[in-house]
Amino acid sequence: MEAYIAQCVESILRTPSLAAVEVIVVNDGSKDKTLRIAKQYAERHSDTVHIIDKPNGNYGSTINAALPIVKGEFVKILDADDAFDSSHLAEFLAFLGKMQGVDMVVTPFTEVNKQKEHRVDYNLYSRKVYEYGKVYNAEDIFGDGVIRFFMMHGVCYRTELLRQMSYRQSEGVSYTDQEWVFYPLFNVKSIAFADIPLYRYNIAREGQTMDADVQLRSLSQLMAVTEALAHYFTLHSTTIESATRIAFLRNIVADRIRIVYRKYLLVMPNNMFAASNFEEVDARLTALLAQCGIEELSVPVNNMLKVDLLAYWRTNGRRYGVARGLLLWADRFMARVHTLLFRRK
Repeated sequence: MEAYIAQCVESILRTPSLAAVEVIVVNDGSKDKTLRIAKQYAERHSDTVHIIDKPNGNYGSTINAALPIVKGEFVKILDADDAFDSSHLAEFLAFLGKMQGVDMVVTPFTEVNKQKEHRVDYNLYSRKVYEYGKVYNAEDIFGDGVIRFFMMHGVCYRTELLRQMSYRQSEGVSYTDQEWVFYPLFNVKSIAFADIPLYRYNIAREGQTMDADVQLRSLSQLMAVTEALAHYFTLHSTTIESATRIAFLRNIVADRIRIVYRKYLLVMPNNMFAASNFEEVDARLTALLAQCGIEELSVPVNNMLKVDLLAYWRTNGRRYGVARGLLLWADRFMARVHTLLFRRK
């Protein structure tokens, strides 16, 4: 991250409200100049920037290392190859100052892809029903169907909430940002929304974990996190009295399982699929469905193209043939149309 860490840290330090900020930089065993650059900022801003230098343990281990020393009332993750919009940080901090005791604050974020930028709101479909600055009961949010899931770039938590639930992420695997936007929801009681697009999510960097090719090569890690979410749900849903919350959380698990199926049944090239031992993967996913009380699962190509990939596999014992290429093309085309319609500059 040596090419990105300066931009990341400086995007925080440029705020006029720096006295209200604590920056914890976790060096996860990097071998480049990342740590040296971070230490230079810590030397110049010793009251603000603190360094944790540790052996490599992947994404979750950095969160687990930082949370015990966080002093602020709220905590937000910023990946090293991303940045905050410095012009909005003071506004965001002022908003947090009015949200004392609120468990979760949700904001829009900006996807940055070379010269293009798109704002992404809490709902993904630009159907805005929540009043900015109002504190909502989490049960109302979980039950009204506007939000199906949250994304890491848009959430901020009350630190004590995470401490009280002894929050920890899985270590040694990628994609544990899904745990960050799932585990706390078992305990969140209040949610507020702010019209402040703070986070600038860099989707242009080659080799990042969200790259489609990287995801295919990392399906074992995606599977491991999916299993972790399912096991967490099984363990902790028994302590939740609200049927509304349980249904919301169960649907998130179902969506994660659906994503894994879709990678295998639609996206994966034929030669890779032939060597994937999908029957074993299918058995593991089927066990997760039963474990979480998910009686039926459809795996459509996308929300608009309802061709059920899993039903075809169940009936025929194979994936779609020539039609799979057409379905994949249609999916990519619809994703482009969705971006043009619902994600504004």
